[in-house]
Amino acid sequence: MKRKLLWAAGLLCVIAAVGVTVGLLQEYVFCHADHNRERVKGFFMEDAQTLDIVYLGASEVYSDIAPGYAYQRDGITGYLYATQANTILNYKSQLKDILSRQKNALVVIELNGALYDGEEITKEANLRNYSDHVPLSFNKVEWVAQNVTENRLEYLFPFMKYHGTWSDPDAQTEKEEKYRKTIANDKSRGYNYLKGVLNWTVKYKSPTPSLNAMLPAAADKRQPLDEQAEKGLRDLLEYCRSEKLTNVVFARFPHIVTEKTYDRFERSNTIGDIVAEYGFDYLNFERDIALTGLDEETDFYNPDHLNIYGQQKFTAFLTDYLTKHYTVVRHALNEKQQKEWDACADYYQAYVSYSEELIKSIKVKELSEDWELIEALEAYLPDKSTK
Repeated sequence: MKRKLLWAAGLLCVIAAVGVTVGLLQEYVFCHADHNRERVKGFFMEDAQTLDIVYLGASEVYSDIAPGYAYQRDGITGYLYATQANTILNYKSQLKDILSRQKNALVVIELNGALYDGEEITKEANLRNYSDHVPLSFNKVEWVAQNVTENRLEYLFPFMKYHGTWSDPDAQTEKEEKYRKTIANDKSRGYNYLKGVLNWTVKYKSPTPSLNAMLPAAADKRQPLDEQAEKGLRDLLEYCRSEKLTNVVFARFPHIVTEKTYDRFERSNTIGDIVAEYGFDYLNFERDIALTGLDEETDFYNPDHLNIYGQQKFTAFLTDYLTKHYTVVRHALNEKQQKEWDACADYYQAYVSYSEELIKSIKVKELSEDWELIEALEAYLPDKSTK
């Protein structure tokens, strides 16, 4: 009997060791490490019930909003739970992720992901930019069951897809190694500094005429959504209604609209109609960009994303708008959490200074949080004691 117990105990130890080993490999080695992973992982490192506003969406979210600036300016804590080319098929699962940890936060859902066509909606990369990086949970299992028809185990256990990551080192592998180190650093301190911000050091001027001035008068223009996009949007809205959520608001962030993208504007008007059917608000800041105080000549890095100047303007505008028109719960922070957020505000101010220097030098560069950027920002910290 004793021998059997020892054998069982040994087997359990082996299983546990394998599980831990696989978990570490999936976390740091056999994974697609990029800014999406850093941003998603960072959200789960935030202390539960400490965020006042969480933003959900695609690249408009992480280029247009700066939580560190909102905290510095207004004492509002926030996070950018967004992934590149985020498809509407991810949104409901992402909202559940948010509510599981920040149930009292106001959730602002930017609906660019409902404007894609069928190919972009179901594109593997757009799905994996989210699913590869979230912890295994019942929510993730449900998402895979609803949205994936092939290779489901690879979505549940991403190391199965990325086990050959280091077999052919190249520039992408080098970039991923930076993010692996960044995520390890984030985890050691329990949070990331920039809360998901990514921007480019560019002042964009549209080579084709902007139609933004005429958009307020075009509120009645409509085009239908892609069938899958509308289904995904209605599924999200039905979930919000069935759960009787009162802390969600839907939005369309500012863009430079041209003749090429005007049909997208008309689809965003259709989105507003659908959102209203379910009894929720849709804040269409694209329709009236003048309301936000943004300047098309100075505040964008491309037609769809704000640069560092526009980011600060829109963060200030939207924070003021949300706190005036919606219930934003100000979560009490302990001394340790306040110190962490003070550091985040300082690092964001350093991010602004560094970005401005590069823009003035006409050096075009993507600035997303990795350990090399954080080291570079230390030279710009307004208070070196926060290092």
